[in-house]
Amino acid sequence: MFRRIAIVLLATACILSSPTLGEESSGPAVRALLLVPGGPVIKLHPMLGASIGKAVQVGARGLSEPFRPGGREFLLAVPDSKEESGYRAVGKVALPLKGKDFVILLEPAKDIFKIHVVDARESRFDADCVLFFNATEIILGAALGDNKVIIKPRTAIFAKPPNKGEKSFYQVTFYQPDNTKARPFFNTRWPHREGSRCYVFLYRAQSGRITYQAVDEGLAPLVSAQ
Repeated sequence: MFRRIAIVLLATACILSSPTLGEESSGPAVRALLLVPGGPVIKLHPMLGASIGKAVQVGARGLSEPFRPGGREFLLAVPDSKEESGYRAVGKVALPLKGKDFVILLEPAKDIFKIHVVDARESRFDADCVLFFNATEIILGAALGDNKVIIKPRTAIFAKPPNKGEKSFYQVTFYQPDNTKARPFFNTRWPHREGSRCYVFLYRAQSGRITYQAVDEGLAPLVSAQ
């Protein structure tokens, strides 16, 4: 009798101390944003080993729906009949060991994508904040009201707007180097975003002029809030 009780207690302890199957298979949640001028949309499949996930629609005008690749290292693939598997990898993703929610920025590099990972719970990227991504070859600058920030190429740079006063907007000026000076190339007004944050993608247009594309993300439906 005592032996049976011991076996039951041991089995119960193992069940309680082990993660459930759902917890093991869910893994981190990921959303994606395409860093491409304009508004193209593509379909990508998360690929983990020989397992091909459902297609995820990724665009340049808004973040994709969240998906769970099943691991922290995986590939992004597109259908390709020339490949034995029927799919061709176009990007390799390596998520940090810590964290549950991520945003991946997809920067085109010929036939593949360079992947830039952002922690969706980044404390510097809360409501009314801005993430800058500079796809040019030079260091740029920005002034958000009185707050100035240096925007290095191909690095996620976080910035806060000035404190909200009576006005619902603030002045934003972008700068580029001109010999030893910083020359403004864009001057505009942005609204304060109480319930959202913003991704700003800076790039060179076909004319050679530097411009930007902005994408707002509402914070209410964030996966991190679950």
